[in-house]
Amino acid sequence: MDAPSTTPGAGPHGSEPVMQIPTRRLKWLRLAAAANGVVIAGLLALLVYTVPRSLAYSRVLDENLALKERLDDIDDKMSEVDRMLLRLRLYDSQLKSLSTPKGDHGPVDYTEEELSRIDFANVGPDGIVAGEMVDAEDFGLRSADAWAEAVSGRADAFIESFERAEPNLTDLVVELEDIRALEAALPGRWPSSGSLSSGYGWRRDPVNRSYKFHSGLDVANRRGTPIFAASAGTVIRAGWSGGYGKLVEIDHGYGITTIYAHCTTIFVKEGEHVAQGQKISTVGTTGKSTGPHLHFEVRLDGNSVDPMDYLPRVLQR
Repeated sequence: MDAPSTTPGAGPHGSEPVMQIPTRRLKWLRLAAAANGVVIAGLLALLVYTVPRSLAYSRVLDENLALKERLDDIDDKMSEVDRMLLRLRLYDSQLKSLSTPKGDHGPVDYTEEELSRIDFANVGPDGIVAGEMVDAEDFGLRSADAWAEAVSGRADAFIESFERAEPNLTDLVVELEDIRALEAALPGRWPSSGSLSSGYGWRRDPVNRSYKFHSGLDVANRRGTPIFAASAGTVIRAGWSGGYGKLVEIDHGYGITTIYAHCTTIFVKEGEHVAQGQKISTVGTTGKSTGPHLHFEVRLDGNSVDPMDYLPRVLQR
């Protein structure tokens, strides 16, 4: 390698030496300086390119983390909604079973045409109707945030509405259960087949021909015709009772009792629980009777009422 050389008298004052750099080395120094400039320019360009993108990625990451928290919150709310929907299905099942018409009376179902005219729209928070598209610009939010906001708001509205309505649903179920229990206590079927020979009310007594109040219905049929419990209950009398002859009396609850008189054979005993339609005795003519028939009474709090107010309109013969 060439060593730098000095030349006397070449300085500005004529006596100081001047360092001379060989041309070859100077060329390398220039190349190195140019390369460093290129590297520095490249680094600056890389920083200019990557820093904004890095900041953008950081914002997107923060937004995604925030959105994930929102989605986790929505997931928790939807789990609660699922539990509430399950309870609603149970209420629906109970209400359907309790409101099913019994016999030839009961509530009338809606027709398909009537149902199609009913507006079941669920209006959520901010007046958003379930099923409508939500415009992000209406909220001033990004589309994902707007979706999360709408879903979360609807879930909150549903949960709040359900919590307000559930006590009323519970009361309704209890009330319908009481109504169904009362309905079950009423005589729901004819106790025997035959011909209606005498109704409820004032009539001429068939024995002494005087006018007396008849407290029940008479169903005439052959001796030994089966007699059935008009509804479920507990037998409180089973045996002989003066002019009634052999009788069965059943307590159905709610102050309702039924009496089956003039029987021949009794198949139940006091304290026994009987189901509706269970055979309890047979038609006879015991006691004060002019022929084989069933005398049937319905009593409410000890007072006789017209059985025709409760029995089906068709008597099986």
